[in-house]
Amino acid sequence: MSLARALAVLAALMLVWGLSIPATKIALVDFPPYTLTALRYVVAVPCFAVFMRFRPLPPWRDLFAMLALGLLGIVGGQILQALGVAWTAASVATMLSATSPMFIALFAAIFLKQQVRARHLAGMAVALAGVATVVWNGDPLAGSSMLGNALVLCSTASIAAYYVLATGLIGRHGVITVGGWSCLFGTVFLVPAAWWEMRDHVVTPHVGSVLIVLYLGALVTVAGLYVWLTMMRLVPARIAAATQSLQPIFGIGGATLLVGEALTARFVIGAALVLVGIAVTVVPERR
Repeated sequence: MSLARALAVLAALMLVWGLSIPATKIALVDFPPYTLTALRYVVAVPCFAVFMRFRPLPPWRDLFAMLALGLLGIVGGQILQALGVAWTAASVATMLSATSPMFIALFAAIFLKQQVRARHLAGMAVALAGVATVVWNGDPLAGSSMLGNALVLCSTASIAAYYVLATGLIGRHGVITVGGWSCLFGTVFLVPAAWWEMRDHVVTPHVGSVLIVLYLGALVTVAGLYVWLTMMRLVPARIAAATQSLQPIFGIGGATLLVGEALTARFVIGAALVLVGIAVTVVPERR
């Protein structure tokens, strides 16, 4: 595959991922948070099963580790994200989710003992300053709340920890196996939570909301992971990582066009600080 074609595929993937939070915001009108999250993974698990059908069963010890990952990244991370998106602006949630590389770098230093340099700490400080600017309550976007912002940040940290802690399992079993089993275990806990939630909610979804559920499960979760891993093998990691800066741009554009959110000057300044901080944190140094 040519580099131009690979970049086009990666840009399309960032569009799919970037629009996931505005799409979630729209679907939350018809589905309560637990139910929407459960339905997303009810769609994703059979798709993972197609890729896993010829793979051997992992050892029981590793299955228990994947169960813990499912509780951390799927149950905790995704429910917190759905709740946070319900209680804050989609554009703010998109920018807060874009801090994931910063959390990954931090957790990699803690759990994987990867070296942290002064440049990395400076980048994290700049990104955190951008986060503070985005969520500052003095000039909030319509529909934004500090509780919702905190939940999205906790979600981002949980999902980043999921990625880092899964490293050893992925090395032994591959991403599809680890992702599939952790999603399956997470779904086992999400379905009862959705059933409990729906006792007090009358769900009458529209066609658009059903399509968003399919989009979140099949495209964002399963196809997104498959395409990302394939591209990581075809192009240099630094090029693939650079395309991630498109994700919040598409997300903010989607929040403006699909949800009708207006952007403030404070938000634009904070978003720029977040992107600069992330770039400083994750871009490799020259040897």
